[in-house]
Amino acid sequence: MKKVIIVLGMMLFALTLSAQNVSISGTQTKGTAGKNAELKCTPVKLIKNMKIITATGDCAGFWVVKDNVTIHTFYDLKKPIGTILKPGTYYIYPNLNTNKSAASITVTLQ
Repeated sequence: MKKVIIVLGMMLFALTLSAQNVSISGTQTKGTAGKNAELKCTPVKLIKNMKIITATGDCAGFWVVKDNVTIHTFYDLKKPIGTILKPGTYYIYPNLNTNKSAASITVTLQ
């Protein structure tokens, strides 16, 4: 009986873990050319394939960096929905809107 309870507990934990959403956020601040422009993103490490389910922000699209290589570039916030990101370490950065000095993006994965 004890083994059954342990196995059921592990299965429940795995189900809970697999149902969680993960968010990645990034910002860009325009600076003086070549001096103080700033990109910020706290990286997220995925251990399994995850799908983009939402993309929200004040930006003209965004780009996705995996392991220091740009792998996707989107110029709106609807097109990336459904895109699968494979295991790895990811950063996202927003494109600035015309005549704006700052932008932000948040992408939710499931």
